[in-house]
Amino acid sequence: MAAPHLNILKLLANLDKDLFFWLNHQRHPVLDVLMPYISLEKLIYAFFLFFGAILVCQFRWRGLLAALLTWLAVLGTDFTCGQVLKPHFQRQRPLAVHSNVYVYDYGQKKWHLTKEPRGASKSYSLPSCHAANVACAATIFAALFPRISLLFWLFALAVAYSRIYLGVHYPFDVAIGFLIGYLFGTAGKIPVLRVLRE
Repeated sequence: MAAPHLNILKLLANLDKDLFFWLNHQRHPVLDVLMPYISLEKLIYAFFLFFGAILVCQFRWRGLLAALLTWLAVLGTDFTCGQVLKPHFQRQRPLAVHSNVYVYDYGQKKWHLTKEPRGASKSYSLPSCHAANVACAATIFAALFPRISLLFWLFALAVAYSRIYLGVHYPFDVAIGFLIGYLFGTAGKIPVLRVLRE
C-alpha cells in the first residue's frame, strides 16, 4: 500500500495535468496571436525597462540604483529557479511527455497540436522562470508605481498564463514560480524603496 503522502502527490500531479489540458485547449483567435508575443523575453524586458527608464528620469542616480537593485532581485529569482530548483526537480515539460498539446512553432510562426510526446530533455518545467521573474519585477514595480500597480500584475499574469497556453508549463509550475517571484520581489522592494526615500 502506497504511503498517504505519495497518494496525495499523485492526486496533485493528475489534477495539474487535467488542469493543464483544460487551459491549453481553451483556444481563441486573439489569444493565438497575442500569447506567443507576450511570452517573448524581449517584450518582457522592454516592458520593465520602460518603467525603469522612468525611474532614472525621475530620480536620477537614485532611480538608476533602484533599477539596478530591481534587476539584481530578478537575477536572483532566475538563478534560484533555473539553476537550483529546475535541476533538482527535473520535471519534464508537458509537450515532452504528453501528446495532444497545443504548442507554437516560432520558426514557422504556426500553432501545432502534437501527435506524440517530443521526448525528455534538460529543459525542465518546475518552476516556471518566466512566471517567477515577472512576478518578482511586478511586485517591486507595483510598489514603486502604486497608482498603476494593477497594470504590472495584469502583465505578469498574462505572461504566466501564456506559458500554459503555449504548452510549455503546467499550472503548478507557473503558480510555484509566481510565488517564488513574489517572495523575492517582496524582499527586493525593501532596499529599492529605501534608496528612493533617502
